[in-house]
Amino acid sequence: MSRLMYVVALTEEERDLLNTIVDEGKENPRTIMRARILLMSDKNADNPKMTKEELASYLGTTHTTIQTTREEYANGGIEKAIYRKKVEHRARKFDDNVVEQILNMIKEEPPAGKKRWSIRLICSECSERGITPSISRNTVRILLNERNIKLDQ
Repeated sequence: MSRLMYVVALTEEERDLLNTIVDEGKENPRTIMRARILLMSDKNADNPKMTKEELASYLGTTHTTIQTTREEYANGGIEKAIYRKKVEHRARKFDDNVVEQILNMIKEEPPAGKKRWSIRLICSECSERGITPSISRNTVRILLNERNIKLDQ
């Protein structure tokens, strides 16, 4: 039997919000599931006390989902617990100067013995010319796609 690690004690306002989400059914299914988890985990309600495994079986989800939802509620409140996480985009690895150098490089003729620029060739030439110590093929691909640059086939 697992012990309850994160206690869910909903306020009246939170309980009303969750009941509205569940009753209306307008949110996505994951949000509704998380709302149901919090409602059934509320220690202030007259719910039958269940372990996370029992609750997971009852709701048709996993014990990990139960634990994660309770943990997010305890650490971040109701919004963090029921709504999808916002994805934070990473900062650009290269500044405009590096991008400009790469774009100027591919306007030149390819190195001797090469017929055309390829993504692999661009990566290796960036290192050889000292533009950047390393750059992934995917980064080069994204850079070219953002500027609608097609390499000659």
